[in-house]
Amino acid sequence: MDTTLDDTTAQTDGTVGPSRRHFLVGAAAAAGTTVVLAGSGRAGASAPATGRSLIVIFLRGGADGLTLLPPLGDAAYGSRRGALRVQPGTARPLTGPAANSYFALHPRAERLAQLYAAGRVAVVPAAGLPVINRSHFDAQLMMEASSYGLAHGTGWAGRWLAATAAPTDHVLRSIGFGGTTPASLRGHPSMVAYSLADLSLLGWGPTRSEVRANQTDRLAQGGTHPLLSAWTSTTLDTIDSLATLGDTTLPAGWPDTELGRRLWPVARLIEAGFPVEFSHAELDGWDTHSNQGTPDDANGSMSQLVSQLDGAIGAFVDRIGPRIADSTIVVMSEFGRRAEVNSSAGTDHGTAFPMMVIGGGVRPGVVGPWPGLGTNQLVDGDLRLMVDYRSVLSEVLSRRLGATSTHLSTVFPGFPSSPSNWVNVCQ
Repeated sequence: MDTTLDDTTAQTDGTVGPSRRHFLVGAAAAAGTTVVLAGSGRAGASAPATGRSLIVIFLRGGADGLTLLPPLGDAAYGSRRGALRVQPGTARPLTGPAANSYFALHPRAERLAQLYAAGRVAVVPAAGLPVINRSHFDAQLMMEASSYGLAHGTGWAGRWLAATAAPTDHVLRSIGFGGTTPASLRGHPSMVAYSLADLSLLGWGPTRSEVRANQTDRLAQGGTHPLLSAWTSTTLDTIDSLATLGDTTLPAGWPDTELGRRLWPVARLIEAGFPVEFSHAELDGWDTHSNQGTPDDANGSMSQLVSQLDGAIGAFVDRIGPRIADSTIVVMSEFGRRAEVNSSAGTDHGTAFPMMVIGGGVRPGVVGPWPGLGTNQLVDGDLRLMVDYRSVLSEVLSRRLGATSTHLSTVFPGFPSSPSNWVNVCQ
C-alpha cells in the first residue's frame, strides 16, 4: 500500500487543518489501496458548468509524428525516411468531410482513420513546445507545467481546476490513472490510482459498509473537525456510488494493454454519468532510437505502439457511445522525432509533433500550417514548429469547457492566448 499527501490545506486564519484530501487518504488507508492526491485548491472564479469531459492522453518518450501522420504529399518525405517511410499503398487515407490527400495515417491506425472519416478528428501537424528541448524529463515538465521558469510548482490542468473550483465540486472532477500524479495536475486535489478498483477504495475486498463503519469509528474516536465534516458524507457517498459500478475488471473485448487499462476506468465513469471534467492517461515507450520497425511490420515497435493507441481510443469511443458528444480527447507528446532516420534504424529526439483532438465539438481536418521537410524548411534537422501547443489547449479549454481569457492567463501564464492564435480545432 502507498498513500501520498503532497501538502495541507490552509484555513483562513493561517493555521493548517484537515481537508477533503486528508479524509480521502484516510479512507484509502482503510481500504488498502494506492491513491495519490496532489496539490491544494480553493474556490475560484467558476467557469460555466458544461457537463463536458477533457481527456488528455500523453505519449511519453517523444512519438514519431512523421510515421503516425505521414506527409505523403511532401516531396522530401520519401528520401528523409527511407525504409521507415509509410507506403502510400498501405497508409490509412484521410477521408470524410475533411478529406486530405497530402497526409495519411499509419497503417495500424484503423480506428483513428474511421473516426477521422466520421468527422471526429482534428490534427495539428506541427505543434509542440515553443523552445527546443530534447530532454525527455525537461520537455515533459515544461509542457505539463506550462510555466517556463516561473515558480508555480503547479501544472496547467491543476491551475485550471483550482481557478474554477467551487464548493460543490465532485471529488472525481479530476482523475488520473497510472500510479503517479502527472505534473499537469499539480495544484489541485485530484485523485490518481492504478485502476478502477483502487479508485473505488475497495481494492482488497471490504464491503462499502465495512469502510463506512471503519471511517465512522475513526471520526468518533478523533472527533470531527469542522473542515472535515463537510466532506465526510460526500466522500462516503462517493465510495457508495463507485461501488454501484459493479465489476471493475476489463470487459470482454476491451484491449488489455497499458493504455487500454488506463482508459477503461475513464470510460466507465463517464458512461455511468460521473462528472469527470478532466482525466489523464498516458502511454510510455515512444523513445524509438533503434529498430523502430517499418510501418508495414505489424510486430515493429512503432506499429505496436500505434496499434495500442488506436485500439484504446477506439474502444473508449465505442464504450461511451453518445456521450462522446460531450467528451474531447487530446493526444500529445513532449516532442516528435528528427526528420532523418538514424544509423540504428530508428529516429532520434526532434521537436514538433502532430497533436490530435478527437471527439465532441471537433472541427475535423488537418489544421494549422505545415512547414515542409525540404532542406531549407527544417530547423537543425528538425520539423519546424508552427503551432504552440498552448494554443491548442487554450482553444479546447475555452470552446469546450468555458474558460475565459482571465482563466487562460492563469492556466498559461505569460502566454497571450486568444482566438487570433487558435487554429480552429473545435467549436
